Amino acid sequence: MKVTKARASENREAIEKAAAALMRERGFDQMSVAAVAGAAGLTHGALYSHYGSKEALAEAATKRAFDDTVRGLAGLSAAEFVVRYLSPMHRDHPEMGCPNAALASEVWRQPGGTRQAFRDGIEQYVELLRSMLTSAGEPGDKAKAVTMLAAMVGAMALSRAVDDVDPSFSNEILSDVSEQLTAFIGAKRA
Repeated sequence: MKVTKARASENREAIEKAAAALMRERGFDQMSVAAVAGAAGLTHGALYSHYGSKEALAEAATKRAFDDTVRGLAGLSAAEFVVRYLSPMHRDHPEMGCPNAALASEVWRQPGGTRQAFRDGIEQYVELLRSMLTSAGEPGDKAKAVTMLAAMVGAMALSRAVDDVDPSFSNEILSDVSEQLTAFIGAKRA
């Protein structure tokens, strides 16, 4: 049975959404094609008709994860961005959160296309932060945006790393870095 163009587009959307979530939750190597197909409600064959390999799927999922999370943060002030990023909700739901914090430690082992998609995603985050700083009356300094992103990604990774053995310390990491970054941008904490 032939699939319509509209249905094919819906299937592709479902695949990318499922892959982006599973990749952030489990990592690149633990994101299986079978799990993605199942989460998307499709067969392996349907998935492979859109993406010829797991590498192509990982590249598309990386781009999708960045696009979705950046879109979800657009419109916030820099201070609101910091507070939302460094929240227990973000820590506890990597499948919906920033791919930087979920995947930075393993992306360097991935094929070039996935690394490029990841690099482009980092740039999206930096530009979003830079524009937030500009709208807050800051000079929109790219170095300041990079510093903020690196601090937030590092704090989130550390917080996740210790959450199951020391939840109090995990929360403290998020709170302390949020407080320092809020002072760094000269804003009152939201």
